[in-house]
Amino acid sequence: MVAVDVSPTMVDFAKAADPSMQVMVVDAARLPFDDSAADLAIAFMSLQDVDDMPMAIQEAGRVLERGGTFCLSVVHPINSAGRFEGPDPAARFVIDTSYLEPHRYQDSIEREGLRMTFNSRHWPLEAYFRALRDSGFVVEALTEPTVDEASVAERADRARWRRLPLFLDREPANVRLRARQR
Repeated sequence: MVAVDVSPTMVDFAKAADPSMQVMVVDAARLPFDDSAADLAIAFMSLQDVDDMPMAIQEAGRVLERGGTFCLSVVHPINSAGRFEGPDPAARFVIDTSYLEPHRYQDSIEREGLRMTFNSRHWPLEAYFRALRDSGFVVEALTEPTVDEASVAERADRARWRRLPLFLDREPANVRLRARQR
């Protein structure tokens, strides 16, 4: 197993968490692996943060052996297209711009006193599927999960997410949208 990330800081954190893990600073759109070198590729919550998502998917297809599996999970594109007007469970969800046009966006989140800023890119659902198709993948399964009861019990403002999907994935929980090469 080899893990890759474009951020040297994230690679350092991963190595510190598990020194036995092989982790490399790599752009997902330019993987340094041979053709057909892997039987499984996973992109977990990362493709929305890659500058060239279609090329990253093409690279996953290139390094996978024929019949290999590509599992991915992304923030659901509806999340990057709009916003709730407030924390109330009945708050309106508003899309001010086009859902269909790719665009860059930034999310700043604070948790336990730590502020994190994510620079991401909105891609409509069709863009992910077009990239998968153009790279020779066949989609086997897809889910659009919302928040669960435990999450709402932890923070009541999450109840609004029962009306919209949070993620785009495939079950079970650790295996997401799954595609295989033709």
